[in-house]
Amino acid sequence: MFKKRDEDQKVQESMSQNPEASDHEEEEHYSFLQETFKDEQMTGKKLRNIICKTAGKGLIFGLTACLAFCAARPWAEVIFSGKSGTVSIPEDTDEDVTEKDPTGEGEGDVQQEEAVTYPALTVDNYREMSRALYQVASQANKCVVEVSAVKNEDNWENIVYDDVNSVSGTIVWENALEIIILAPARIMKDAQSLNVTFSDGVTYPASLKKQDRNLGMAVFSVERRLLSSSTAGQIVAATLGNSNIVGKGDPVIALGKQFGYAGGTGYGIISSVKNRVAVADGEYRLLTTDIAAAPGGSGALFNTNGEVIGIIDQKITDNESMNLVTAYAVSDLKQYIEQLSNGKAIPYLGVKGVEVPDSVAETDGIPEGIYVKEVEADSPAMKAGIQSGDVIVELNKNQISTVSGYGKRLMECEVGQQIKVKGKRQGASGYVDVEFTVTVGSKE
Repeated sequence: MFKKRDEDQKVQESMSQNPEASDHEEEEHYSFLQETFKDEQMTGKKLRNIICKTAGKGLIFGLTACLAFCAARPWAEVIFSGKSGTVSIPEDTDEDVTEKDPTGEGEGDVQQEEAVTYPALTVDNYREMSRALYQVASQANKCVVEVSAVKNEDNWENIVYDDVNSVSGTIVWENALEIIILAPARIMKDAQSLNVTFSDGVTYPASLKKQDRNLGMAVFSVERRLLSSSTAGQIVAATLGNSNIVGKGDPVIALGKQFGYAGGTGYGIISSVKNRVAVADGEYRLLTTDIAAAPGGSGALFNTNGEVIGIIDQKITDNESMNLVTAYAVSDLKQYIEQLSNGKAIPYLGVKGVEVPDSVAETDGIPEGIYVKEVEADSPAMKAGIQSGDVIVELNKNQISTVSGYGKRLMECEVGQQIKVKGKRQGASGYVDVEFTVTVGSKE
């Protein structure tokens, strides 16, 4: 402490003897205190100016990009739509099934705390409802067409055109090159050429894009360049709705040839959603209505929003219930429609199977998987050695426990691809592991 005081005293004496040196030493001694102070307010202004200029430039760039995109969009659609015209149909999620009772059997189980009072309906209310349904039907009818076949028939003069040589189709996609139509494939039998009649009554030549004789559906194409401006202007591609949320009692509209003649319109309700039809390599849910139908009828089933919820084909089964409009639930067909619309064959193995219930698995000791009821003759599955009674547990390295899961995994395969199918086969001492190498085929 005393040492520090002595040093300060010496510095002061030196400064008194040499003022100039003292000033210089003082400047060096306190140089660490020297700072450069800037005007904070001026810096804030500059910062705001920089931000405003940057934002203005970004806004100008964004507006220029938007205008350029809008100007180039029509040109890009015409030039590139044909090259990238892949059909893409999003599938419906399984969660949507919970929005309504998918079996249609639970309506009477709900207990209401209070009785619901509905207003009395009058004739005017009924007329208003009918007009509203007709407006929906009129708009939806633009996506329904008639597909007809020209055949070499010896007794052509005795054939009723509407009864034999045509089916009702649904426009499922359109692009700059073609109009894509889904319809029953039975129209292809002995067909020499095809025509499509649109809702304006004008007929144009068509061609087969792809068919699948397993489920009995086909996709047809009409070149857009052949269409007149009036026909092209009224064409509307169908909106494929979610049939998973359709329930018993829902109002529906049937359009097409469901009555045996083209251009029919019918109104009714869903009477059942619990029926299914089994085909090779899968099963499909059916929507049954209370609308009368003719044998061999075809068309599309719409909800009150004008969305397609079912594809009508009265050839689904031979049951008496086919006297009522029955349709494939469209949610089960979306992946199928996408494949055919892109010109791809539907993968086929030829296995008709059922799921093994838990109770049966426990009592009879059958492994969990798909129990093979039947193998179609000359099918890829039969050639690979799969037999009735086998239980399929794995398909192309994917575990299988449901028929729908089996069908979805098979749809991911390519025709001609060799895949591994693992299963269980009953032997003398129980079920043993079996494995097959199957070449995926198709039924075109």
